Amino acid sequence: MGRTITPYSRQMSQIEENLSDFRKALRKSDQEIFDGLIRTAKLQVQAGVMASLPYPIDSMMLSMLIELKKDITELKKRLEKIPDQ
Repeated sequence: MGRTITPYSRQMSQIEENLSDFRKALRKSDQEIFDGLIRTAKLQVQAGVMASLPYPIDSMMLSMLIELKKDITELKKRLEKIPDQ
């Protein structure tokens, strides 16, 4: 018997392809940010496979948000270490 569900990594590629017109409409600097977000989602592919969500974009977005939150938390910690002037 063959697979009945498209592999998650292929679904991610399909989403990226579906968003290609959206990406092209972005400014160059925003395209780079968009590409970084897609790379972030791809780094969390194992979690997405385990999520079993009906829409793979949901787990991709959550992966992106997790990475952004980690960055914000790290920046806040750095700012707290800077003495007031």
